[in-house]
This record gives sequence, structure tokens and C-alpha cells, in this order.
Amino acid sequence: MPRRLILVDDDDRPLGFASKKVCHTGRGRRHRAYLVLILNRRGELCLARRHPTKWLWPGVWDGTVAGHVEEGETYASAARRRVFEEVGIRPRLKRVDIFPYTARWKGNGENELCAIFVARAEEVVPDPMEIDALRWTKDPRGRLTPWLRIALERGAMGPGRAGSRRPR
Repeated sequence: MPRRLILVDDDDRPLGFASKKVCHTGRGRRHRAYLVLILNRRGELCLARRHPTKWLWPGVWDGTVAGHVEEGETYASAARRRVFEEVGIRPRLKRVDIFPYTARWKGNGENELCAIFVARAEEVVPDPMEIDALRWTKDPRGRLTPWLRIALERGAMGPGRAGSRRPR
């Protein structure tokens, strides 16, 4: 049985559950999501290019790991699960922000409340079914996912590195 995502209002109050497809079809339904930014000791961000088979934003550069909070999970437990599944590590995650956003992709899109986590690691081992390529950089640019752009604009890699803005 497919796992269900947690529907929420703008204040992160749970409203029920829906499939990933329902949450992303058309304007979508607001649900919980997260973005994990892995930084190395030089302050470089590990960008991951989304696999070309992804339904939304295929081939676009993203944070290290992005995903959804599923029924029975917290933001942190979902992020920890997917970091291990996608890049094979178990770093200590620090939540630094959360924000609502919507973004459209070819008639469908995102409608999420996105928690931002940061972690430190020097090496990752990407799952080739999820990640097409990796790139370490201090200056992320190019075709970036909308949620990554927002996280960067909000200071996820700011003066004190991640955590330069307080979570709302």
C-alpha cells in the first residue's frame, strides 16, 4: 500500500493524509516536506541533480536530499530515513528553518511546508535511481529547484552557515 503524506494548514496543523500523486497534481494540497543540505568542512554544499525519471523537476539541481514526511513520521525522522536511503550516511541533522511555498511544474507542482535541515559530511554515496550527479560548491547557481532557491535566499548558507535565520 502506498505511504500517505501528511496534509497540513499554514500553521503546520495536521489535516489528514493523501497520496503523493494527489499532493502534487494540479495546484496540489499543502503537505509536509523537508530539504537536507549537507555541507563539508570547507563550507561547500553537496548539490544533487534530480534523476531524469523524476515526475517533477527532472534533471534540476537540488539540495542533497529532499522528500516528504509520511504518515507516522516527524520531519526529522523522515529526513534521517531518506538521507540514509539516498546518500548512505547517518549524519546529525540540525533543523534551521521552515517555510511554506508553492511552485508549478508543467501543470502540476508543489504545495508544501518545507523544513530545512543541515548536516556535516565529507563523503556521500548517491543512490543512482534517485540522484543523477553530485556537485560540491560554495556558490550554488544554475537550474535549481524552487525550494532550494528559497532556502538559500533565507540564509541556509549565510554568514554563520546554516542556521543564520531563526526558524519561524
